Amino acid sequence: MPHKRIEQTFSPQSLADRITVSLREAIVNGQYAPGVQLPAGKSLALQFGVSITVVREALSRLKSDGLVASRQGKGVFVAKDEKARPFRLTGGTPRALLDVFELRMGVEVQAARLAAERRTTRDLKQMEKCLKAMEPARKSFDEALDADIEFHRAIAVATRNPLIVSFMEFLQPHLREAIALARKGKTSEALQAFTKPPPAPRPRPMRSFFQPSAAHSTKT
Repeated sequence: MPHKRIEQTFSPQSLADRITVSLREAIVNGQYAPGVQLPAGKSLALQFGVSITVVREALSRLKSDGLVASRQGKGVFVAKDEKARPFRLTGGTPRALLDVFELRMGVEVQAARLAAERRTTRDLKQMEKCLKAMEPARKSFDEALDADIEFHRAIAVATRNPLIVSFMEFLQPHLREAIALARKGKTSEALQAFTKPPPAPRPRPMRSFFQPSAAHSTKT
């Protein structure tokens, strides 16, 4: 399968990163199906326009991720157990940052809605503490950034959903990168969304599928 040639203006480490991402996307998108053998290392090196050493480094990373496995004397094959594949995020480029931002929006909007419904008085106090620490006049930029990250985590905790908490912790390094670039300093209004009951939902045919379970009750 042809791949876009990688320009040799990057360091070997950067080249390995880019080839790893390209092959990972090809595997995840089904261009290389489970059980299919990848092209030989020399062929991949020729396709990408890099050295065999760089290709080997990229394949080694894919093996560590559980995406491919070597078979003695046969080559490298796409792993058949798709459930064992880890979730990975790439960073360091404007496109990757935008992808992470869109992912965050999907998770955080739902987390905010659930937090508004399930939060406790303790949750609100923690959010308020974080917001005060985020004020530029009170803390250094790094301390304010730490408080900003903790504010997002406090919202996740208030959802009472451990998977949301775990996922937000997984996103934390990417959150730090994005928030550091995008912080505007407006924090005084952020708590209002959690101090008022959520508005009554507008009737929609599919909304009933997304209503919160009665098992999650709001405590004070």
